[in-house]
Amino acid sequence: MFYLVKVLIGRAVVSLDRPFDYYTDDSSIKQGMRVLVSFGNSHSTIGFVLEEPKVIDQDLQEYEKENDIKLAKIQKKVDNEPLLTDKLIQLAHEVSAYFKSDLIKVLSAFLPPSLKPKDSALTKPQSRTVRYVFVLPLSLDTVLSKNEMALYQKIQKEKDGIRESNITAKSSLKKLISKNCLEERDIPVSRIPELEAKKLKDFFLTDEQKAVFSSILKSEKKTIILEGVTGSGKTEVYIKLAEEYLKQGKGVLILVPEIALTDNMSYRFAAFFKDNLSILNSSISEGRKYDEYQRISSGETKVVLGTRSAVFAPIRDLGIIIIDEEHSSAYKQDKDPYYDAIKVSQIRSEIEDCKVILGSATPRIIDRAKGMKGIYDIFYLKKRFSLNQDKELLIVNMNDSSSLDPRISSMLSTKLIKEIKNNLEKKEQTMVLINRRGYSPIYLCRNCHSTALCPNCNIPLNYHKRSDTLRCHHCGYEVSIHDYQCACKSKDFLTIGYGTERAYDELCLLFPLARIQRLDSDVSSKEVRHEVLHDFADNGSDILVGTQVISKGHDFQNVTLAAILDADTSLRMPTYLASEDTFDLISQFVGRAGRGLKKGRCLIQTYVPDNEVIKKAAYQDYESFYEKEMEERRKYQYPPYTLLTSIIVKSVDLSRCEEVAFLLKNYLVEAIGNKRFNIYGPSIPYIPFINGRYYRNILLKYKSWDECSPILDGIKTIRLANRDVEISIDVDPGSEAI
Repeated sequence: MFYLVKVLIGRAVVSLDRPFDYYTDDSSIKQGMRVLVSFGNSHSTIGFVLEEPKVIDQDLQEYEKENDIKLAKIQKKVDNEPLLTDKLIQLAHEVSAYFKSDLIKVLSAFLPPSLKPKDSALTKPQSRTVRYVFVLPLSLDTVLSKNEMALYQKIQKEKDGIRESNITAKSSLKKLISKNCLEERDIPVSRIPELEAKKLKDFFLTDEQKAVFSSILKSEKKTIILEGVTGSGKTEVYIKLAEEYLKQGKGVLILVPEIALTDNMSYRFAAFFKDNLSILNSSISEGRKYDEYQRISSGETKVVLGTRSAVFAPIRDLGIIIIDEEHSSAYKQDKDPYYDAIKVSQIRSEIEDCKVILGSATPRIIDRAKGMKGIYDIFYLKKRFSLNQDKELLIVNMNDSSSLDPRISSMLSTKLIKEIKNNLEKKEQTMVLINRRGYSPIYLCRNCHSTALCPNCNIPLNYHKRSDTLRCHHCGYEVSIHDYQCACKSKDFLTIGYGTERAYDELCLLFPLARIQRLDSDVSSKEVRHEVLHDFADNGSDILVGTQVISKGHDFQNVTLAAILDADTSLRMPTYLASEDTFDLISQFVGRAGRGLKKGRCLIQTYVPDNEVIKKAAYQDYESFYEKEMEERRKYQYPPYTLLTSIIVKSVDLSRCEEVAFLLKNYLVEAIGNKRFNIYGPSIPYIPFINGRYYRNILLKYKSWDECSPILDGIKTIRLANRDVEISIDVDPGSEAI
């Protein structure tokens, strides 16, 4: 007798995207564990057990002869307990099947670095222990020296023992251990810091909030939209929902789009669930990720707050998934596996019979449409807590030369400068949004007028003044400006355009006495982010300038002016989502002003002041925008009227990239036949060359997922036959992929 084990090899190679058979005599090996196996020329590699081992009541040699196979033996198990439950393994299979990603890549997304089904995981932080010393009862014939007795009595006073490293009398310690007077124990030590909680009083829901809370609990739909205007108290509803599900013994998952919002939300949730709350996001250490995962998996904590990848958290008895700011594009992964956390939540809700709450002031068009059709339930919060329901709106036409005084500033309008000055005089706070980091997006040679380009991507390098570097925001290439010279040998450059660094510098020059902070992904280490947001919330600074990380989810009571520089940047993007992305960004940021007792003002600098999207966003007129955008989507047959899938071809060789792209096109044309499909491409994407690889895209537009899914599955044959070219499938692509 032996056990037949289905093992998925831990390598992201298309040819290995299937289980391989191994055998073992170890009955403790279970589904969901990692094991060490031999494979190919490797001595050993990590594998993942996909199914419960099957008992074979037959001699191994007979079985091999009968089935004409040769089985290798599992070398050893890596884990003592399964890492994933049956339901999570089912989720991994369904996510892999829907998003057409290799299963091993999906499983890797589920697990923290130390537990991934990869060889590299073995070198990552595991559980941490510290050695403590405890006393044992002394026997009658035990003889101790004066020093030994002194140490014994010292340790005896400590019921929790003494840390061995804190004992200086090493000789006495050694002798006491040899005489069986002391024992050493390795005690697990947590790397999870104590959560900081805001001192919040208990609160009571308003009548409107109570009605929504009750409706959510009574709803029979798996997915529910909570559409609440900014400042209407969606977070209070989230907290009461979490309390209710915890009373039922159920787990709660709260997703936020940005790491910065994790901090803000954690303060509030920690006030109510401090000892039952785990945090998961990419900014925490690998050791803490390991410890948090173990706490969640064991059931020690039942409330999890995190960003996109937290959707895979091993929460026991999951009852509800709350997705805050659900309109955010951050919920869509921009690399393989190209999963959407919202869709994953919905798949998980079917498997675990839990509810998904999509909260936003501006729900995604595709979700709002499903709510209006009755596929989802939709409930509304229309009343703001602030007494100041209306805001003063100022739209500045940057095409008008009178809007700028070049002698003062080339980027801040005279109107904005005046408004900020007024705010400073009244000791009120200002937020300034420019959705571009760095100092300048163009670094231009004064001699030959050439733009500094990334050698890997052939796109303009961004100048970052603080570090005096040129950086590529796509591949990460970086070079010091002191080491950079133009092809014409010149080192004399001009900066064109602006980002957060330049906006910060101009504000500092214009208002030297003001306390100004900057927040973007360049300064978003946990400590700095925490300090900046905490300082601004406590009125420790007057002006906060940043990218979209400051545009949503923050509740600053003294902010009365919200200003947007270059509000139409995202409108220029070549994607059908450009209008929706622009509307979301502006309307969400407008909602940051006037959340306290004072009336808010919003100033928008734009080169297209008559654009309907910008005007509707400025007035937070979501209903009108939704109706107009649905007309456009229907006219050009974009979601929700159709479904989209993007197929991405990448290669270091341009000719091979194009060859395989057209091979894919021919396959699709033949496979689709007369089905209701449109094929666009192969096309050259907006950025055609990234990190030394050429890109080509094929876009599929279709009506039926059931018809498309098997066609996409057939692409695997082309992947296997062309392994020198990377082919990825992006189902339901976001803005970046279209």
